[in-house]
Amino acid sequence: MRRPSLGSGPAVLADGRALSAAMLRQLFIGQCLVLALHLPWMPAWLVGLAAAVAGYRYLQLRRRLPRASLVLRLTAVAGLLVVLWLEFGTLHGMDGLVGLLLGVYLLKLLETHDRRDARVVVMIGMVATSVAFLHDQGILMAVAALLALAWLLQSLVRLSGASGARQAWRETLWLLGLSAPLMALLFVTFPRLGPLWSLPQMERASTGLTDEIAPGDIAQLSRSDARAFRARFEGRDPSPGERYWRVYTLSHFDGIRWSRARPPELASALNRPLDHFVQEARRTPWEGDAPAGFTVELLLEPDSRPWRPSLGAPLTTDSRQRFLADGTLEGLAALSSRSLLRLSSSGAAPTNPDPAGPAWQAMLPAEANPRTRELADRLWRESGGDARAFLAAAMARFGETPFRYTLSPPRLTSVDRVDEFLFESRAGYCTHYASAMAVLARAAGIPARVVAGFLGGERHPDGHFTVRDYDAHAWVEVWLDGRWQRLDPTAVIAPERIEQGPEAVRDGGEVFLADARFSALRMRELGWVNALRLEWERLEYRWQRGVIGYQRESRVALMERIAERLGALWAWLVEVLPGRGALATGLALLAALGGLAGAAVLAGLGWRHHRRGRDERALVLALQARLVRHGLGPLPGESPAAHLRRIAPRAGAAGPALEESARHVERLAYAPLGSAERRERQHRLAQRVAEVRRRLRRPRGGASA
Repeated sequence: MRRPSLGSGPAVLADGRALSAAMLRQLFIGQCLVLALHLPWMPAWLVGLAAAVAGYRYLQLRRRLPRASLVLRLTAVAGLLVVLWLEFGTLHGMDGLVGLLLGVYLLKLLETHDRRDARVVVMIGMVATSVAFLHDQGILMAVAALLALAWLLQSLVRLSGASGARQAWRETLWLLGLSAPLMALLFVTFPRLGPLWSLPQMERASTGLTDEIAPGDIAQLSRSDARAFRARFEGRDPSPGERYWRVYTLSHFDGIRWSRARPPELASALNRPLDHFVQEARRTPWEGDAPAGFTVELLLEPDSRPWRPSLGAPLTTDSRQRFLADGTLEGLAALSSRSLLRLSSSGAAPTNPDPAGPAWQAMLPAEANPRTRELADRLWRESGGDARAFLAAAMARFGETPFRYTLSPPRLTSVDRVDEFLFESRAGYCTHYASAMAVLARAAGIPARVVAGFLGGERHPDGHFTVRDYDAHAWVEVWLDGRWQRLDPTAVIAPERIEQGPEAVRDGGEVFLADARFSALRMRELGWVNALRLEWERLEYRWQRGVIGYQRESRVALMERIAERLGALWAWLVEVLPGRGALATGLALLAALGGLAGAAVLAGLGWRHHRRGRDERALVLALQARLVRHGLGPLPGESPAAHLRRIAPRAGAAGPALEESARHVERLAYAPLGSAERRERQHRLAQRVAEVRRRLRRPRGGASA
């Protein structure tokens, strides 16, 4: 097929022109790249749909199948809707809508027969690429999305008339390079507009911790390395024994499970105002003027529940939150994307009494766990009715030999689970011991509750902590001496769990990270592997905190720093530049800026000259424009080579160069040249064009002026 005439300018291909098999392959590769961004979160059958559509188009191009009819396309869309409904149970959720977008994007290839349809496919692909950030906003997703975007943009360039893949990629990289400074400037200076900027992520729990637990529940979380949140402290870091992250306060016990008593339920059951149990504010109304023990910045993972971890009783936050009277901190809504929260906390159990009253915190199911009640009565008598002595005796009992701390506790099946644990199995995880301790305390009339949260966290070399699912923990708070006090039976039975984390527990250790077979955490003993893991997590943390977490406060702080630096630069210029006062400094500064602008213009001209030398079409177009100014312009419909040959006899000394330029133009336009020979021809054409320009400035003989 003949190439377009060089004299006609950049080829603008008609929208109705049929697509080649190569262009369809280009679109299909783009679909595969976009689909790969979603596959870790979307159903795998979308791969089969993409392969089926591509196979149909392949057979259709080979004339073994007809074009997809309207009935076939509508049937495919209807089938897609049915399968998505079966997969997600609804089409109104975020997952269903993203699946629908991807399905329509893949099916669009069935009816893509001309370049207008191909542009639509590419644009849908760009939308689907941005939607991928609903799943994740990490570094790997950003890099993968950039690669997919580059491929889609390259497809658009080819659809707009690029002569081949080399030119298309060159133009694509040039466009991306030009847009990068603008994107960076907009990112730094443009204010965030709520949901228009902060992409919500899929509603999914980032941690397995729930607001109700039974013995053995938290032991299951030791199998997972999923990240719950990250933290960076201002001031000193807490010691391992101080890293008790409160999440839920569980005060209701049905004989098997501990669960939350939510504020609306409590207010309704006790006929009390709701604000006695929860208030929205930036500072807790329950702790008075208690001093802050720790101030921390949390980078929270997305979660469908509104919990916020707090190192002890929460005191203040940098945004409005829900402070509960039982020491729980909640957000106003669930987190749809990673979010930063700055808060101060006491580092200890709450000091305020629960508005529900001590009787609520001492309730037990009637006639449940009789042997535990008998044990509590005996310990109470032996302690002489002293609460402290009773609690010490109960805690000491867990340190006796029959009891053992294990990550794989035996299953409890009886109705009286606490009795079965204390008198039969005597093997369990933190929830077994916390539940038994709270029941013993309540059986003795001491208000007690179970707290579910996290203990510990991995400290990174740069100072931030990562808390994961396997750090989940449960402990007890008892009301004693006019305040809540923390009791942790795990510290008695397995002190290594407090100091070193769950990986230090040997009994049942084979289940630790059992659901994360390929986790890098399994190879922490290998120094270089662990160093790579820590470096990657440090980089990812900085990305999430500095890029994804870049909000109004960060922007204002950055602008203030820039203004401060510019002010310091101005003061330095006033001091060192010649002349007197700010006027002379300003003139010198304007001169310097003018010099920089001139250098930029010269650099731009040099770059344009360099690019023109590598693009024969632009080179000849510029030459023809110059010939027009000398009265030697082309005739209507005349090709570039014919034009240069026709005027060569009239161009005087420039005539031989024009003749040779015409030969190079024809060879470049029509001859099958290799890449090396093409570059050599382009170089020679540039030399001849430069010679024509020189000789036209100094016309000789019959050259036109």
